Amino acid sequence: MRSFLSFHVKAPLERVAAFAEGRTGGAGVYLVPDPPWTSLYHEALEAQEDPEAVRAFLEELSHLGQALAFFVGEEENLLFLLAEGGKVRALLKKGPELGEDLFGPEDLLSLLAQARAMPPVSATMALASHFGLHPDHAALGFLDLLEAEEEEGLPEEVVYLE
Repeated sequence: MRSFLSFHVKAPLERVAAFAEGRTGGAGVYLVPDPPWTSLYHEALEAQEDPEAVRAFLEELSHLGQALAFFVGEEENLLFLLAEGGKVRALLKKGPELGEDLFGPEDLLSLLAQARAMPPVSATMALASHFGLHPDHAALGFLDLLEAEEEEGLPEEVVYLE
């Protein structure tokens, strides 16, 4: 069963790279530009599968701009977070390991409720589309990019930090 973690922030690649430089956790981080978004795929955080570590990293990242995190564990657990200015504004948790929780601003509650009723990968793609993020970028993780790099290479604009 597949697990993945992806972060996304509305900020230029250069600012995100500067932010991520000191926060690799001794492991690799891929940065993928998709203006106005930049996506981050963090090996150490993906391996930890720790919702609190995901939240803490996203809160820091959100000082650069609106930020999203998608964590899918074993294809049956979903954690979605939206943060701005260092604070989580919306959360959707579901699954046997994560439990159930949902909160957000009034204008997102129906979207979050719809996503809660979907399988985690489908919910990830639907939420990403709502925010103007390419759904495939949301449904990738560090290991997916590592495998793609080994098999066919990645586009030149992808940045890898260690």
